Amino acid sequence: MNQNKHSIKLQFVGGVCYPDTGIPNPNSFMRVILVSTVVVLSLALFVPQCLLDATAQEVYVQTGFEEFTLGKPPQDWEITAGQFEVTGDTVKTDKKSLAILGGADGDGLGPPIETENPIISVEFWLYIEGGGRSFNLKVASADNIGENNGCTYINWDANIVRLYDGAAWQEIGEFETDTWKYVRIVANFDKSEFDFYAGDDRNDTLGAKAEKGLPFRNAALGPVPKWLVFYVWSMTAPGYVDDLLVYEGADPLDLAVDAGGKLATFWGQIKRRR
Repeated sequence: MNQNKHSIKLQFVGGVCYPDTGIPNPNSFMRVILVSTVVVLSLALFVPQCLLDATAQEVYVQTGFEEFTLGKPPQDWEITAGQFEVTGDTVKTDKKSLAILGGADGDGLGPPIETENPIISVEFWLYIEGGGRSFNLKVASADNIGENNGCTYINWDANIVRLYDGAAWQEIGEFETDTWKYVRIVANFDKSEFDFYAGDDRNDTLGAKAEKGLPFRNAALGPVPKWLVFYVWSMTAPGYVDDLLVYEGADPLDLAVDAGGKLATFWGQIKRRR
């Protein structure tokens, strides 16, 4: 009988007996395997978090107005007076949008913005009815929502969009009415200037040539924005806003679109204001 037929060769390393696998030092080999496993698991657990922390952007406002009551202004927004209401009549995505229908000169509505960042981006779908002057939009640095200095001062009038530079109205560009367009504004309160983008949808807008370095109505009254304001002055044509998004910085926020067509933020790329 061949007694070596099923025998196993052994080797001793550091006083420990191991099967002879042909590896010179199985103890070292096991250490390599263990360390490699720990490194891989560490990368899987911690690298994504580091990347998220590096790319996170503060989001101050994100709404498609679905959470608000029809026929009323958005709850918890500041309102002086005017005809502002959540509507289901003229809507871009899902079932609701914000209607800016008119009011007396000086009426306004908007959410407060709490930030320490001097640069802020504002995006939204916009529908302007043709035939006259529509609402103004302010990204404002004053404590008072009704203050018109120290802000972007933008207006849609018939087929153009324009700004007020403190002395006169200046045309920014043509703006098609009676259809939904997408708008992006990047306001820099260090420089008291802003960039304006517009297109047929968000991708088109982000890829569009911006009107850059446009002046505020007056120099910013503070280092950061305090309000986003939909403002009435000599208004005759309604405007409608959907999918409003306000966030820090000049870099576009990476977004997804949910099944209902609303813009949805990727959970890993934003940090919510608490």
